[in-house]
Amino acid sequence: MRLAELKRFLLTRWFNWRKRGLRARLFRKYGSSSDPEIREVLEFVSANPTLELPLGTQPPYFWVQEYAALEVQVERDQGRGLPYVSLGPHRVYFPRDATAAQITECVRLAKMEQDPRSPHCYVTAGFGPDRGDIGVFVGASDGIFCLSILDRLSKAILFEPNPAWVEPLLATFAQFSDQVEVVPIALGSNDAPGTIKLDSFLRTRPEPNYIQIDVDGAEWDVLRGARETIAKARKLRLSVCTYHRRLDYRRFGAFLRRYGYQLGHSHGFYLMGVRMPYLRRGVLYAWRGT
Repeated sequence: MRLAELKRFLLTRWFNWRKRGLRARLFRKYGSSSDPEIREVLEFVSANPTLELPLGTQPPYFWVQEYAALEVQVERDQGRGLPYVSLGPHRVYFPRDATAAQITECVRLAKMEQDPRSPHCYVTAGFGPDRGDIGVFVGASDGIFCLSILDRLSKAILFEPNPAWVEPLLATFAQFSDQVEVVPIALGSNDAPGTIKLDSFLRTRPEPNYIQIDVDGAEWDVLRGARETIAKARKLRLSVCTYHRRLDYRRFGAFLRRYGYQLGHSHGFYLMGVRMPYLRRGVLYAWRGT
């Protein structure tokens, strides 16, 4: 057995061993808590005794089922050859080889994640970009979130390195070509082939007022590559995903406090992982300036 295969085998064995007794450990750790957000999770777990833990990226809440039956009408643009879904007055396009089932799941997930009750919600009634702000979206994916707040922004810059999403994003935002820029490159902590620091990209551009980062665990690299932008900003708000890695919420908070940012977070938790903290915050909110 190769070393990499052995490591994966041992990690899987360890993970499965840690899964046993996780429910009991969860209640030992949090069972006496009076925090209503924690109580909400424990009530859900108690009401589902056969549910296998941890839940990963499935939010541990009853309301999630509201989105399971959400109807999604998938159509195809004959001119572009791309499938799309109409959301309000806008068409959101998807990769040309995406199936109706995949698109339906994608739309349901995007709407569920931005429910105010969700640990994945990027903005709230009291936190988000102001009218006329410049927004940067790192890991734009389908662009649904950006589209939902586009009327507030004077400029939106979408970073999406996955080539499957570049064509759909350009189609979705075609009517906003003077307001929206799609950048098919990854952001990171260094400038390298296929990767650029946000600081480098913004060096000759106006500073943004809002940055959203969701890059499947690479958020720390993006933050380090945006250090100058974060340090010098007169007014900046950030929505940064913290659930992908176990200690990111604490690490990102400490990093941003050093630059004088105030901190908050989305509602609730994800129940993921087999090591503490079992309950992870989904999105860190940070802000400085008005």
